[in-house]
Amino acid sequence: MSEETKRIPVNQQNPPKFTTEDRNAMRAYLARCEVRLSTIHRVAVGFLSGAGLLFLLPVFLKDGVLSVIRSILDYSPTFASGSGIGHTIATLVIYICLFYPFILSLSLPAVALLLLLKDIVRFYFVGHPPGFPNELFNPRFILTGIAFSPDESEEVKARVLRYQYGTDMINFVISHADAQSSYYHDVIDKPDRMIVPNTRNLPKLIKMGVVEIPSGKPLDELEDTDVVRVHGTYSNGDEEETLLQTPYVDRTLKEIDGFNAALGLAGFIERSLYEEVAKTEVSLVRHALKLRRLVLRYIQALLILIWTSVITFLMLPFLQDGKGRFSLLVIFAIAYFIWAILAPYIVQLPLYWLVSSSKKEVRRKGVSSFQKSDAIQKFGRLTQKLCYAALLTSVIALLLEIILHLT
Repeated sequence: MSEETKRIPVNQQNPPKFTTEDRNAMRAYLARCEVRLSTIHRVAVGFLSGAGLLFLLPVFLKDGVLSVIRSILDYSPTFASGSGIGHTIATLVIYICLFYPFILSLSLPAVALLLLLKDIVRFYFVGHPPGFPNELFNPRFILTGIAFSPDESEEVKARVLRYQYGTDMINFVISHADAQSSYYHDVIDKPDRMIVPNTRNLPKLIKMGVVEIPSGKPLDELEDTDVVRVHGTYSNGDEEETLLQTPYVDRTLKEIDGFNAALGLAGFIERSLYEEVAKTEVSLVRHALKLRRLVLRYIQALLILIWTSVITFLMLPFLQDGKGRFSLLVIFAIAYFIWAILAPYIVQLPLYWLVSSSKKEVRRKGVSSFQKSDAIQKFGRLTQKLCYAALLTSVIALLLEIILHLT
């Protein structure tokens, strides 16, 4: 194969001409971005570990919710002698009215925690990394693989490609167990192979002189067992530079496809230096937006769990009073009435804190626009509507219980 064929660059477009100062500026920017990305991910790790939620949730469920349920099961409503069917129906209505805020007080922290977990998944994974077909959906970790930019040095890149495909680098990425499971081969959508980075498809590797097909078969007729020959030398002027231990290494098409699929699953693709800068800029924006939502969602979940825990633990001394001085249903009605009054405000506290430093006019407009436009506030608005219904049922239960005691 001719020297000209072996030197075709990875990026087929004519690369732009950058000065040394331009390249140094881009490299310095990429280095700064790596520091910022690592800082963002250190912050996100705190939410992945759960922080205060993992401490409060077991205590809330074990010492709070179970104690409340135990008190409900131990309680036996008393009926006065001669009380009719109306008394029984009123008692059932009280139980139904109190069942709704009780379930709501458990559901809101659980939903907030589920939304937090969903935001964590969306922070760490992306369904479509840049540079891959839009038709392909295969979620990747947000920190994609970084390839050596071909426009930095085509000479270096040519050697890198031969070394990757001609040595045990393939076995390093695809272990024996992975090869046995055929996972990397099953994700390849033949014949399109959209999971394979467009800079690593077989026609491109052949044009760059990295590999060749000894059998001479057309590419669309190749089978998994057909040999793909990796060149172990590189033409360096008038000399053949030896890169591998042998002049060539034979791989099967299945091995090459599996290795390329692994690169695609990692979001790995060759980009020029300025393209890497563009991708990094956008990546920082995405990280900042996702982390913003993650922090707000965590604060929402933590606040509603704290508020529900406070009400639950304040109820327990009255519910567990052995002398029977307090009516269990009255305690429930009053407690959940107080809970439902403040729960909507508790959920919206992060929003109010965000705009509290602004002027009064700006603050009012900011809260209104935030509530309409920000997706995270949907949970807050839903909480408001559900808590209004809980207020109504708590009042109905309290009034019916008072009437029954008076009669």
